[in-house]
Amino acid sequence: MARRPKTKKKRPSFGIPREIILLTGQDVWPYTFIAEDSGGGCGKVPMPADAALEDVQTAIFMQLADYTRTVHGVEIDVEWSSLPPDSWVGRIRRVVTEEPAPPGVAPEVG
Repeated sequence: MARRPKTKKKRPSFGIPREIILLTGQDVWPYTFIAEDSGGGCGKVPMPADAALEDVQTAIFMQLADYTRTVHGVEIDVEWSSLPPDSWVGRIRRVVTEEPAPPGVAPEVG
């Protein structure tokens, strides 16, 4: 009996993240993110409980920003706000950058 060759399953990619929920932890900071396509995921940042909140938020955001840039070709930014008790939500938005005019082309004035 012939067998089919095993194929590796590709991990499904998710859409562009739109929200991050960060919780306080002991030696890890758990987080969940929700993507535009109703997908998402979760993870943990291995930092001590007394780590600076800004450092933890930056670590999470950098991972999602790198993924979004690489897979979707989109730049994102985040605005954090607190939720009681000891949790935070980050609202993600796309960053629109204007492409510079090609060399030798004068910008339109008018």
